Amino acid sequence: MKPKPPTRSQPPSHQRLSLLSVVVAVLLVALLSRLWYLQVLAADHYGDLAEGNRVRQVVVQAPRGRILDRKGRVLVSNRAAWAFTVKPAEMDTKQGGVVLGRLARLLGEPAAKLRQRMNDWNGSPLEGTPVAEDVPTDKLFYVTEHASQFPGVTPEVLALRDYPHGKLAAHVLGYVGEVSQGELKAPSFQQLRAGDVVGKAGVELTYDRWLRGSDGVQDLEVNAAGQVIRVLGGVAPKPGADLELSLDLDVQKTAEDSLAAAMRLARKLPDSQRGGTYPAPASTAVVLDPNDGSVVALASLPEYDPRKFVGGISRKDYAAYNTNPNKPLLDRAVQSAYPPGSTWKAVSALAGLQHGAITPQSTINCPGSFKFGNDLRHDWTPSGHGTVNLTRSLQFSCDVYYYNLGAHFSNAEMSQERRHQQVDEQMQATARSLGFGRQPAIDLPYAVGGTVPDRAWRKHVWQLLRPVYCKGKSALYQELCKSGSVWEGGDDLSIAIGQGSLQVSPLQLALGYGAIANGGTVYAAHVAQAVLDPVTHKPVRTITPRISSVARIPAGDFAAVTEGLKAVPAAGTAVAAFAGFPLDRYPVGGKTGTADLPPKAPFAWFASFAPIGSPRYVIVAMVEQAGHGGESAAPVAKVLYQKLFGLPVQPIAAGADRSG
Repeated sequence: MKPKPPTRSQPPSHQRLSLLSVVVAVLLVALLSRLWYLQVLAADHYGDLAEGNRVRQVVVQAPRGRILDRKGRVLVSNRAAWAFTVKPAEMDTKQGGVVLGRLARLLGEPAAKLRQRMNDWNGSPLEGTPVAEDVPTDKLFYVTEHASQFPGVTPEVLALRDYPHGKLAAHVLGYVGEVSQGELKAPSFQQLRAGDVVGKAGVELTYDRWLRGSDGVQDLEVNAAGQVIRVLGGVAPKPGADLELSLDLDVQKTAEDSLAAAMRLARKLPDSQRGGTYPAPASTAVVLDPNDGSVVALASLPEYDPRKFVGGISRKDYAAYNTNPNKPLLDRAVQSAYPPGSTWKAVSALAGLQHGAITPQSTINCPGSFKFGNDLRHDWTPSGHGTVNLTRSLQFSCDVYYYNLGAHFSNAEMSQERRHQQVDEQMQATARSLGFGRQPAIDLPYAVGGTVPDRAWRKHVWQLLRPVYCKGKSALYQELCKSGSVWEGGDDLSIAIGQGSLQVSPLQLALGYGAIANGGTVYAAHVAQAVLDPVTHKPVRTITPRISSVARIPAGDFAAVTEGLKAVPAAGTAVAAFAGFPLDRYPVGGKTGTADLPPKAPFAWFASFAPIGSPRYVIVAMVEQAGHGGESAAPVAKVLYQKLFGLPVQPIAAGADRSG
């Protein structure tokens, strides 16, 4: 058998070449497969992506709706304003800071402020970031003429909120600003994006979804550098609806002017207890219709300037508002509560009548003081008022009459406690039926509910403050630590004259007096009366009157109290303030009030309605630390009634009664 010839092995280079051929073949197959996928299977998908590289969508902001008064006069609108916008992408990275610094020096603003506005901007990258609004013409020309020194900076026209009447009705109107990160989480703002403008206060906030409208989208064709070649189309923005208020522009102006005059007058009146004159740092007034709750005027001084919030308020201005001790951002009519003083005596009288403690004919001797146990209370006048019935008690604001009434309720409550019965607290019940002690319904934000103190409230407050009391070393704090939850008999006496822990907002008092005027119906207040289509100006939504509650008080009780209130401006504590007013044609029912908040000077109140018998208006005026209601607050109401009834308006002058 022949042996096999030896096999001949392939050289190493040939083996490597064969392996490389296999690899190339595999890669070629993979490449062809990928090309097949891209060109055939995924052609539509990548075609869309390519189109997306060529087309950009820019959000077009909808013009915000206007705000009008009840006669259609413009209170807030929009205006075109020149602004500087910055496109960071068009700035040289290294020179961006230099350009911003140069622009800041031109505008007289800190460069950090411009940088902060750029950092906060989250809008479209194709849109410029607004860094300055209402730019003077000379600065616009300068940037245009020296464009090479300001790369990425462009003069543009922006739509800004405009307030043709300046500060007028600022607290009602409110202001707008960029939506915050916290607001974006709220259900009402979830459809928005950072950088969108929303209402921040007043009706701008409460009716934001109507005023805001719907943004549009514009499709733009751009080149590889991101420059716009042409407009391809898009969806037009839908303008926001107009908002028609129940406010009357003329009455609102009269309210603010008369409050300012009353403050100036009070600052000239002598403060016999503290020396000098009254400081009168703030004031407020409410005018509403008692038949439907519509607000005709709502004023709060000092006010703020909503124009400072246009385009974003500066830190300096905002800090000035926040640190101002007179709190100009606070709407005192809605967002603050105070002891109502003797204006509350009308409520106490209704409680006494409703629960049988008094009759209209009941008389009480009214000396200059009243003693209840070890508690000695003084009348506002040391000489007292002699024998008074219900009408005269309101006419001359006799404190002792209402101390007696408070003592009646206190004795009845203590008797129930001794028998371990449920305590009725009838004065508080009547007050709550008139809308006090709860947040009033109104289409403005942050309304306060005030306080109608009772035993449950006292216990709640004591539980909150007990740790503080018990840590105190003074005898008073130690006593409060042990028995601070106990309701004292004198508490009812304080409530009866509108003092102590009792607190109401001016709006609440106006709604309560509205219920007295109309026979017991407490309406929900509203400052808006219609939402209007921006094109046709026809209502798309009408704000209809809404009842909050009804006080089940006999009509005769309301009539008896109204008779006493009628005597106040005719021949009582407001007679000097209403001198010359035609009360025979327009009878006014009102009550002066002087609320003590030591160590501050007294707060002056006047609450009223007119004309009696067919009430059309309720007016409540309050001037902080301005002395007596008859001398500082009642004159404001008189001027407003003159305006409302078409009478010659007489300026506020000194000479009113110095009484409760």
